[in-house]
Amino acid sequence: MPGDGGVVRLLDVVSVVPCADGFRFVRGAESLRVRGPLGPLADAVDRLTSGVPERVEGAPVVARVAAALAERGWLTADAPGYGVGEPVERQVGYLGMFGADPVAMQRRLERASVAVLGVGGVGAIVAQHLVGAGVRDLWLIDHDTVAPHNLNRQFVYRAADVGSPKADRAAAALTSTAPGARVRAVRAAVREPGDLDVLPADLDLLVVAADTPPDLPDRVWAWARGRGVPVCGAAVGLETGYWGPLLDPRRGHCLPCFEARRTSLLAPADVEVGAALTEPTRFSFGPVNTAVSAFLAYEVVRFLASGTCSIVNARRHLVFPSGRTEDLDGVACQCPPCGDG
Repeated sequence: MPGDGGVVRLLDVVSVVPCADGFRFVRGAESLRVRGPLGPLADAVDRLTSGVPERVEGAPVVARVAAALAERGWLTADAPGYGVGEPVERQVGYLGMFGADPVAMQRRLERASVAVLGVGGVGAIVAQHLVGAGVRDLWLIDHDTVAPHNLNRQFVYRAADVGSPKADRAAAALTSTAPGARVRAVRAAVREPGDLDVLPADLDLLVVAADTPPDLPDRVWAWARGRGVPVCGAAVGLETGYWGPLLDPRRGHCLPCFEARRTSLLAPADVEVGAALTEPTRFSFGPVNTAVSAFLAYEVVRFLASGTCSIVNARRHLVFPSGRTEDLDGVACQCPPCGDG
């Protein structure tokens, strides 16, 4: 069981459903059915919900159920009530979907240092979710100013912000939402890897949400690889959008190898068209921007809280007209030992 001899209890995200011959514990798509006399089982449920000693003595039914739940990671040593009265109050329990220590995960979020490159249709929404999730050290990098056409989908801005630097106005808006957050605005374009040296060396994640110039991912990767900083991003087109991969140089991930894998799966015509279309579409639709941004934010928060997520060395695609999703998994780095890629 979790903990060090203290009290453990059922994760908040685990529901208990009575059955004719016992109880079913449900966590997302997973379930555990426990059969037996209803009286002792009901007592076990009550005690596990409120908390029991990690080493259960003299209560065999409680001990049996607790052992089965602990095997699945559905018990926590956290005291209930962390964050009560705070914006994260309803989130802490949800983090139990990612592991058995929601409070520790929430605290990791609050200690995380994250940078968002590009505070536009994707980056502005991701930044809002990061601050809402409890991230308190955020860097926003953007060289652009707020334009009227941004207001249909970049909800961090207001009409009065038109003409002002995006990074400045986004930082001000997010700080007003979370007064305890340190949101730093950097008004700059990334023309070469060294332009990112303004960021701290111990950055936990760099989110790339800008789409120009076309070789921006290569510039960012060159900087991140040399400093061991994880990187992820997303982009939205007319009919499709994607989020990921999240590449961590410390885990042997590699952007050139991921791109080689991706292009190897494309038809020759698709490679040719992709090489020709280097400019992002000038059209933009709020709902699809929001959808892809929310999926990316989900994975980013999960990664910062638990250390993993489904886009680690993987990319997820969403086809908007059909709602169909497609997955692309990367490979281990195939570059020469020098790591020059």
